Amino acid sequence: MGIAPGLIQQDAESLDLLRQLFPRQGSASLVLYGLASAGVDTGALTSGDQPGSAALRFTAEEDAFIQQVLDRLAGSIAIQPKRSADAAWPFQLASVAQVQGEDSITGITYSGFTTLGRPPRLLPEESYLLIELELQDEPGLSVGEQSTIVHELGHALGLDHPGGNPDDPAYTDRDTIMSYNTGGDQPAIWFSDSDLEALRLIWGAAASASESSEGSANASFRIDGLISGGTALSGFDPNAGDQLQLNGELVPSGSTRLKIADTRRGLKRAQRGPTNLVFDDRTNSLYLNSNGAGKGWGVDGGLLAVFDPEVYLVASDIQLV
Repeated sequence: MGIAPGLIQQDAESLDLLRQLFPRQGSASLVLYGLASAGVDTGALTSGDQPGSAALRFTAEEDAFIQQVLDRLAGSIAIQPKRSADAAWPFQLASVAQVQGEDSITGITYSGFTTLGRPPRLLPEESYLLIELELQDEPGLSVGEQSTIVHELGHALGLDHPGGNPDDPAYTDRDTIMSYNTGGDQPAIWFSDSDLEALRLIWGAAASASESSEGSANASFRIDGLISGGTALSGFDPNAGDQLQLNGELVPSGSTRLKIADTRRGLKRAQRGPTNLVFDDRTNSLYLNSNGAGKGWGVDGGLLAVFDPEVYLVASDIQLV
């Protein structure tokens, strides 16, 4: 049934200012963002409007996931995401030990827009958009942390809590990622169809977006079992929103949690780790670890899939079916 776009969009004036912060270039709005370096005082990023925290270092996995979310969005809405190397750029994301001193908050988006005249004209050099994220529960990127990143990027791109109330019992994160209520066994880690519709109304549809009712041009690649040498998944493109569907009976934990290995030693360690799915970034290969901390991949484990060069897999690219 979905949720009306107007219930999850920010007010018209705020949306107009966001569009001015992300100016339109050609057919899409250019969304420039930076990742705050370790040690940066986040209060300085908001011109002192908000209390500061010392930023932590983003891991390679966190960095890649943020880029992947924005790139995947660009396949549906008319934005052109690009990483900015300018530490003073007005849109920044920061990893922090604790947001606002509250243990229960895992992410928050601050905005401060300075304007001139009527209708208001944004002064970008005196404005800011800051996302603070708590991402250090344990090594890797948990489902909850992925959900937080997607939720806060939704705020940054103009989405709001449903009807202004994130706890409204009428909605769950399956209706909108902007709800705090979990509608399944795990938090949602991607925007709902209603969220994407609301975002397209704000930014316009991507030129490559499908004309189908779901507005999706994504492809699904399914694996039901292991084959010798793994399944070759040529053409799989997570940046275009492609999804890898795994038979849920293959994964003992019933979780899409993913361990990333980028060295031979790291791959050996992953074989003895608790995570069932392991991605080798050196060879673009996905492994199934069926015996947890036991030696090797286990009797029912091994090489699941081999992807094209340059593919970087994250947990949100995987569905258990």
